[in-house]
Amino acid sequence: MQIIIQAQGLTDYLFMTTEQVRIQQIHFLKKIEDLLPANTSLVHELADFLEVSTDSAYRRMRGETALSIYEVIQLCEHFKVSFESIQRNDTGIVTFRYTRMNGTLDSFREFLLALLHNLRLISSAKTRYIKYASEDIPVFYNYKYPALSAFKMFYWMKAIMNIDCFEGKKFSTSVIPDEFKEIGLQIAHQFMTIPSIEIWTDTTILSTIKQIQYYRESGQFESDEAYREVCTALRQAIEDIQRQAEQETKLSTQASEAKNFTLYHSDIEIANNCVLVCIGESKNVFLGHHTFNTIDTPNAEYCAETETWLDNIIRKSSLISGVSEKYRFQFFNRMYQEMDRLLAP
Repeated sequence: MQIIIQAQGLTDYLFMTTEQVRIQQIHFLKKIEDLLPANTSLVHELADFLEVSTDSAYRRMRGETALSIYEVIQLCEHFKVSFESIQRNDTGIVTFRYTRMNGTLDSFREFLLALLHNLRLISSAKTRYIKYASEDIPVFYNYKYPALSAFKMFYWMKAIMNIDCFEGKKFSTSVIPDEFKEIGLQIAHQFMTIPSIEIWTDTTILSTIKQIQYYRESGQFESDEAYREVCTALRQAIEDIQRQAEQETKLSTQASEAKNFTLYHSDIEIANNCVLVCIGESKNVFLGHHTFNTIDTPNAEYCAETETWLDNIIRKSSLISGVSEKYRFQFFNRMYQEMDRLLAP
């Protein structure tokens, strides 16, 4: 997949005019700058990484000296950006990348580490936010609650990835490696530092409930205690999200990051998880893929169209964070009723 992305971007790059190359190079380096922590200088990063003088780095930033193909490749690999960052956006072609899975524990570990890496990049950026249209409960919340995190990982690795070591096993939190649960907690922590605008529907919680119901009805829980532990963790997650909506602030965030959570309720059905990540002037779209994985693209036109789509849904939705106390209570109460049915004998 990465080879396809690089080949498409490289082809466009080679056929640009000198002025197009200069403009795209400036934009490309600006995207990298947006990824850097607030106290990091792009000129010094470039000078150190490319082993050039600061004056040469400045000339590259201004587009006066063209980056070589080798330098572009090295920068893309080092800063984890795509060649699509330098290709034209008027071709009607959008390329995506994804984290490859091969049905092993190591593969799932790499998936978790890639997710953590991306969140750290977003969290460390000078300006950043996420817009999230939620078919399911945003995946990052699951990782905050050990029992819920373990259940989700078990479900994904057993039912979706068919990892051999889970064959014939029933669920308990102990079947998931402690390393995975620790990475999950770090993922949740990073997400809590990033401002997010989320769009939920009345069905957002249902997929998780159906997964729990299926495992209960098919005897996949090791014990009633393991089952109730997951149900309790799910309820705790929803109660915490309700508190976030009341306070307009993610829990466990710094005072300086107050008012970093906005929640909307939409009557329009959301058919797939769609996440728009904004880092400075750069944007990426992540789409749900193979149940829990994602494909993503930085294509500027596609990102702009996606943000327009998200904003249209928001305009037709009801704001339930900070205001609309009665509407918010009714929305969350419907979720609690679904969870109460889950625990019914």
